Amino acid sequence: MAITPLHSPVLRGLRPQHRHQHPGNAGFSLVELMIAVAIVGILTAIALPNLARQTDKAKASEAKILASAAAKEAQIAWSENGRDGLNVWLGEQCPAATRQFSFTCAAPSDTDARITATGSSSAGGLQSKTIVAKVNPSQGGEILFCGTAPGLGSC
Repeated sequence: MAITPLHSPVLRGLRPQHRHQHPGNAGFSLVELMIAVAIVGILTAIALPNLARQTDKAKASEAKILASAAAKEAQIAWSENGRDGLNVWLGEQCPAATRQFSFTCAAPSDTDARITATGSSSAGGLQSKTIVAKVNPSQGGEILFCGTAPGLGSC
């Protein structure tokens, strides 16, 4: 069997024929490219604020989880040793600072504990915002959140 050359009439018939093709007509026009760029810009403008809000919500959730865990520790300390337990908790159980938040713990009364998370410079939209977890172990130990972060009531 003989090999057919690429320029043979047999193979030439299999290739698509482009009539009226000029070398300057290949590709997209400037208007088409501008429309595509405008569409991408609009989609980006819609998506970025939502992404920032979701990122802030995730950071706030991290602070709430750490503050909630510390509040539960305060509740345990109070149930075991009363005010003395809260004093030990203050010295040993306050959460360590994270990249986004610093934490302070306080026991303003004999039966009340507060954990305050304050957003650091890398907390994005939560910078300088606070998330406060309050617990009163003598009244059931329900943890209440308040603060200046979005979605929280004032304390």
